[in-house]
Amino acid sequence: MKTPKEAPGRKLLQWIMAPLVPLVVVGGYYWPYFGYVAITLLTIMLVQVWFRGRYYCGWICAMGGFYERILARVSLNRPMLPLFKAAWFKWLVFTLMMGLLLSRLFLSGGDPEKIGGVFVMMWTISTGFAIALGLIWKPRSWCSICPMGTMQGLLAPTRFRLSVAESCKGCKLCARVCPIETNPSAFKGDYVRSADCMRCFNCVENCPQQALSVVATPVLQRSAGNQKTVPGASPRASSRPEPAPSLSSS
Repeated sequence: MKTPKEAPGRKLLQWIMAPLVPLVVVGGYYWPYFGYVAITLLTIMLVQVWFRGRYYCGWICAMGGFYERILARVSLNRPMLPLFKAAWFKWLVFTLMMGLLLSRLFLSGGDPEKIGGVFVMMWTISTGFAIALGLIWKPRSWCSICPMGTMQGLLAPTRFRLSVAESCKGCKLCARVCPIETNPSAFKGDYVRSADCMRCFNCVENCPQQALSVVATPVLQRSAGNQKTVPGASPRASSRPEPAPSLSSS
């Protein structure tokens, strides 16, 4: 398959963000205050999720950029295991990682240096798991089970969702260009689940039928007591993503 097209600005933004991973993981070993870089990005994520859903994962996440631009160069790039997409496994990882984070924050006693060290530790653990998975399977395999991705899907299940029109032919090119192997064609005539879509727009850019679009706020249609989503019904729907926001505006 030829090199997939990407939304303008996404590749550049990921290259800008990727160096933050070694800065936090390696630099934080010597100076724990680098952990506040992770706290800053977490804050950005928690703000933007209410407007663009899991957009942070596809564009802004430093770890995602590191895996997709650097780890991808040495990855075997094998198809992801079904386990990585199992809901119970995602919630197990979420529970374990969040439990570890909260317990370590509690034990920090509010000490600023120790708080920074907690986030350095969490990034180190996440990056270690991600590299182990990404060397064998898709470079962003970890992103399919990442607790932060799960959290974003939970917080904003209806924001900025990917719509799949009836004109979809089911060629599955979208699944092949998706960093986490989500198959939008499986949601024909509906919306892709928020937690399963990073809003990277690779599928939108490469769909030969132009059957994919992003809807800021999906419209709900009620009939006979049932609730159904109606792709494309919102006047705010767009067949192409908007340009990436600058780092300063984020």
